[in-house]
Amino acid sequence: MYNNELKKEVHVMFQELAVRSKKIIETSQTAQMATERISEAVSSKVSAECEGYIVDVYNSLVIKIKSEKYFQDPVHLNAFYRLNLREKLNDNYHFEVKSLDSYKNGITFDELNKLYAVAGTAAGTLALGGILKFAISGLVHVPIAVIIAGAVIAGLATYVSVPVKNKKEYSRAVNKFLNDMENEILDWLTEVERYLDTQVRTLRQEKSHE
Repeated sequence: MYNNELKKEVHVMFQELAVRSKKIIETSQTAQMATERISEAVSSKVSAECEGYIVDVYNSLVIKIKSEKYFQDPVHLNAFYRLNLREKLNDNYHFEVKSLDSYKNGITFDELNKLYAVAGTAAGTLALGGILKFAISGLVHVPIAVIIAGAVIAGLATYVSVPVKNKKEYSRAVNKFLNDMENEILDWLTEVERYLDTQVRTLRQEKSHE
C-alpha cells in the first residue's frame, strides 16, 4: 500500500476501537451483550471511515496520474474522469447512511449472521477481507456496514456464551479480532489501489490502439 498516511489513520482508528471495546466489555453483563454492542460500534465506525478511505485512495491516484506526462493531455485526463471510478466504488460498496440506520433499528443479531453468510457465499470466502475485495466486482449486494457487523459477530461467535468471569479471555479475543480486522482492511485498500491502477492501465492500452 503506497499511502502511508492512510495506513496510520487506519491504525489509529483501530486503537480507538480497542479502547472503546474494552469499556463495553467492562460494562456488559454477558459476552453476547458485549458482542452486539461491539458489533454496532465497530461496524458504524469502520464503515463510515472506509467511505473516506476510498475517497483518499482515489484522490491519491488522481494526484499520481496528473503528474504523468500522458495524463497532462486533457483528452487523456478527461477519458480517465469518464471512467467514473469513484462513483463505481461507492455503488459497489453501498455506503448508504440508511444501511447503518436499518442495522441499528431493525436488523437482529441472527439476521446479521445470515446476511454475512450470504455475502460470504457470493465471495466464496467468509473472511472479511476476501468479501470486501470481491465486492469490487459489484456482485455483493449487502451494505458494507452490515458486512462488517456480521464479520464481528462471526469472528466472536465462539465467545458469545462466555460468562462474565471470563472477561479477560473474551477481551483477548476481541483484541485479536480487531488486529486481524485492521490487517484485512489494509489488504482490502491495497486491493482497491490495484483495481484503480488496473483501470488506468487498461485505459492507456485502449487509447494506444485507437
